Amino acid sequence: MRAGSTCRTRDIVTAMRGTLLLVGVFVVGCAEPEKPKIMPPKRPNNELIVDQFERHPPQGTMALRFRASGDVEVGKDKAGLEKPLATGKYELEKDQMTLTFESGELCTPEQKGVYKVVLSKLGIRFTKVEDECEARARWDGSTFWRIK
Repeated sequence: MRAGSTCRTRDIVTAMRGTLLLVGVFVVGCAEPEKPKIMPPKRPNNELIVDQFERHPPQGTMALRFRASGDVEVGKDKAGLEKPLATGKYELEKDQMTLTFESGELCTPEQKGVYKVVLSKLGIRFTKVEDECEARARWDGSTFWRIK
């Protein structure tokens, strides 16, 4: 009698393991998927632009300072912002920036530059739409990083 009950017990244990395995697969399969983490919204470009940025080699060194007033200053490097190579104005409409330098050695006041810009917490990237100033047109494709 004992041998039969051992077989029966083994059959019951095997059946229970199979059932538990199926229940486990079902529970895992029906579990609610992980929700994507919600990122805070990006600050508007007119806020992100107000800062200082610098371009690093091999593209050459240069620094930019954008002020909330719409003024822009260009220096040879971040220390050069104290004695800028050029000063002027910028207008930012969504992702399009228009630059006009009023003084300095880079461009004449009549030469406007229009660029598509990508702004982030890391920096600003320029893509030329049109620019009459050859020196500033070299910014096309350049990324300027935020100065810390």
